[in-house]
Amino acid sequence: MKRLFTTILLLFGILPLYAQHINSIVDLNLAEEIMQDTQYEHYVWAVGYGSDLTAADNMAMQNLSSIDLSLVTVHTGQTTNEEINREAARTKEVDEMKFVGSAMMYLENVHRIDLSNQTNKKDNQKYNYMVLRYVTADEWSKRYDSMKVKIENYISSAEIFSSVVDRLRCYTWAYALLKHYHGPAITVEGVAADQFAISQITNLLDGIKVNVIGIEKVDTDKNYPYKLFLDFTFEGEPLSNITFSYFDGNGIIDGESVKDGRSLLMMKKLGDTLKISIDSYMEDQARQQDPGIYACIQELRLSGALTGSNKEVDMQPKGVKQQKVVDTNSTKVVSQVAQSLKNNEAQYGKTTAATNTEVYSAIMDKIVASFTNKEEDIQSMFTPRGWSDYSKIVKEGNPVVARTPQWKFVKLDTLVICRELPVKLKFASSRKSFIEDVVFRINERTKKIESVAYKLGQSTESSIMAKDWREVDRLTLITFLEDYRSAYCLRDIAYINKVFSNDAYIIVGKVLQKSTKKFNDKTELIDSDGKAVYTRYSKQQYVENLSRSFRSKEFVNVRFEECEVCSGYGAKSGIYAVQVRQLYTSNNYADEGILTLAIDMRDEVNPLVRVRVWQQERDVNYTAEQMMDRTVSTEGSFSHNQ
Repeated sequence: MKRLFTTILLLFGILPLYAQHINSIVDLNLAEEIMQDTQYEHYVWAVGYGSDLTAADNMAMQNLSSIDLSLVTVHTGQTTNEEINREAARTKEVDEMKFVGSAMMYLENVHRIDLSNQTNKKDNQKYNYMVLRYVTADEWSKRYDSMKVKIENYISSAEIFSSVVDRLRCYTWAYALLKHYHGPAITVEGVAADQFAISQITNLLDGIKVNVIGIEKVDTDKNYPYKLFLDFTFEGEPLSNITFSYFDGNGIIDGESVKDGRSLLMMKKLGDTLKISIDSYMEDQARQQDPGIYACIQELRLSGALTGSNKEVDMQPKGVKQQKVVDTNSTKVVSQVAQSLKNNEAQYGKTTAATNTEVYSAIMDKIVASFTNKEEDIQSMFTPRGWSDYSKIVKEGNPVVARTPQWKFVKLDTLVICRELPVKLKFASSRKSFIEDVVFRINERTKKIESVAYKLGQSTESSIMAKDWREVDRLTLITFLEDYRSAYCLRDIAYINKVFSNDAYIIVGKVLQKSTKKFNDKTELIDSDGKAVYTRYSKQQYVENLSRSFRSKEFVNVRFEECEVCSGYGAKSGIYAVQVRQLYTSNNYADEGILTLAIDMRDEVNPLVRVRVWQQERDVNYTAEQMMDRTVSTEGSFSHNQ
């Protein structure tokens, strides 16, 4: 039998006749001899070559996964010039790929044979490594099944999520998969899935508005003499948890972030317009969560398919003037974000405002001044614990004031809480930056700062403040969640060890049936017959695992969204159940999931986490209220029923 030059492959329901390949025949003498053996006749195969084994293997997998059914022809003899030209063009296209193919992530039981040190007879070039990859035709025929499931899941999830960023991510990842999908047709509302996804992506990107609301001239900074204060909104509401890159007048800066609609950019030069690019691909998240998605996104990004993510913003729109110091809270500054945050702050009208705030304002002004005047001695204003927390923020995050501070002081028992100092954190060896609000708790008697923490996001805080609870209960729960979140961000294992009860019920749940309802929906949830399966850890196991994880990280950022809370009554009075969507980001790991906590606040000075459940998806049978129902609490005892 003559060696086959073009692809021979299983044709829609017909049994495989021969092995196949997509590389030039002159490179494949040995590979063809192996694959023409009768024991390999029902396999699909391809080869790759390179200067090292990894490069050769990657090319082989890329070649294997890139076979296009439109190029498939069954041959029993010579090939035509048209086929040769078509195959040569395809081979060139494959050779230009610099990353591992995406469809390979959905191929199972792929075998490998090392054919290193084979000679390319076409141009006499010696490749150090050559790899043969092959898979059964049966496995090959199933390779799109899991892709189809993922595509449909991402599209359905996008329709459920209320967050603009989540919807954008799901549609983009579905679209990236669809660009590599050649299985049975997928439609949404009678429209081809790829057309539906790209239309949704375009609408979301077009709905994101970016505005420069202030420019500050920094005479002391020769490298970045300008600060730009930006608003990010979608349909008039502040946008959060999205990242972007921008041109700073000299080069592209990656990894910028937005919180509650606010961002701060450092500029080398000012121009007529500011060029930014929204991270609609969310590659970092994909790389750490799903390598298959990541490979698809890589190719989609290189093709420049989502041009709507690029935006040009007027650098100095009407009313925005370059100043040495800009007041971003000025009534002259048109800011939808500032107005939204102001409306949110109105909820604090329910709380007791501190009196005689001049002394507290002076403390905070001195802290702000220390950002630029490094010799300013402020340690004496802190207790040892407060200074430890603050030092970690300053040492690791290199904070810069992100907006004009507008001090608000709320009284909680013996503490005066300063809300809040907006800062931008930039980590030394990472591309990532974060906008955060830092809260300071000041002892009313000593006037020393007892603790420092990262403030919760606007939506999470609003969910708690809207509850018809006692003032002290709302503020105490918010304070606890701020400390809990900050402990992970600051990798404070001592605090985490202290705050979990010794008999804490710590569970990681497997993927469970998802609800089609949003967190804040009050209508009846869809019932599920599925059983939740949990893995339980002791406090010691959990803390030891977390400690090892923290040691490998330069930074950790934890954010809470979509908060649902409830309080116990009767024997459970003083117990709170909190369920949030947790977004976890670090320099070497990222995930998101549903975190549910049972917090025992009967001793307000020493609150304890009694139950911690993390699930990859939301379980319709495990809401905050259902957690409370499963919690059994009596004086001197506490238990949790699965």
